[in-house]
Amino acid sequence: MEKSPQKFYEIIINATSTVDQIYTAIFELRTINNKEAIELLKQGFYHLNKVENKSCLLLHEIAYALGQADLSLESIITQFLIQIISDDQQFDVVRHEAAEALANINQKEALDIFDKYSKKNVNDNLNILQDTCIIGLEKAKTIHELGHLYGQKYLGTREPAAPFEKLDKDPVEYILDDQTSLFNKYRALYYLRNNAEIYFNNIDQLLISNKLGALFKHEICFVIGQVGVAPKQIHEALINMIKDENQPAIARHEAIAAFQTVSSNKEITLEILNEYAKSIDQIVRETAIVSLKMMEFYG
Repeated sequence: MEKSPQKFYEIIINATSTVDQIYTAIFELRTINNKEAIELLKQGFYHLNKVENKSCLLLHEIAYALGQADLSLESIITQFLIQIISDDQQFDVVRHEAAEALANINQKEALDIFDKYSKKNVNDNLNILQDTCIIGLEKAKTIHELGHLYGQKYLGTREPAAPFEKLDKDPVEYILDDQTSLFNKYRALYYLRNNAEIYFNNIDQLLISNKLGALFKHEICFVIGQVGVAPKQIHEALINMIKDENQPAIARHEAIAAFQTVSSNKEITLEILNEYAKSIDQIVRETAIVSLKMMEFYG
């Protein structure tokens, strides 16, 4: 039975819809991935951006979905993403996600805005947008050389940086080397993901390092969630990150999503998710709520 994009859009704009219902509707529109679905995602963003107590998580999820859209649809997405990136009143996490999405679908038109925000963004105290634009700029400059390396694994998900095909050093050591550029740290992280059977057990060393920024910490958690299984020390590192209120919210929220995916202890997972579903930090709280619903749905 064919899914109706309009049905999911109506969930997004319904004032009685819960955060998990809207999150699921966004995912469904992303899966449909045609022109109508993309236009409805854009309209959904405009609606959610105007409501009282707007949700950083949901706005960021729409931006992420647009960055994974069919490349034939880039003409109806590019300017929309540029507007989000340029909006100094928008959540930094949402602007970051829009920049990453733009780097995925239209590298040529991204150059000017990436160049602008890779230099300085006074409203971004954790350098989340700046770092994203630094990576996006390198992606745009190297896309002809490295473009064939993107989206080869994990259901074709487009990475922010092309995974290395080979690496002479241990990827964890390479990432922690101060001489390694941010773009190459990302390339090494996705090389590690693609060779998880060899290197994954040491990824917790990246989570506990104080040498990596907020954006990269969040990307580590995303990769852990993609791999989907992890040894005990990685579970513990994720829990510690979730509990540490000094860690940036962008990393804690991604750690919650990753922990829900990799944890095999239902009791501990429910305990943590229920605790942080009451967090005062909105993106942390809403991620925990969505993760609880995912546990309920998938068992």
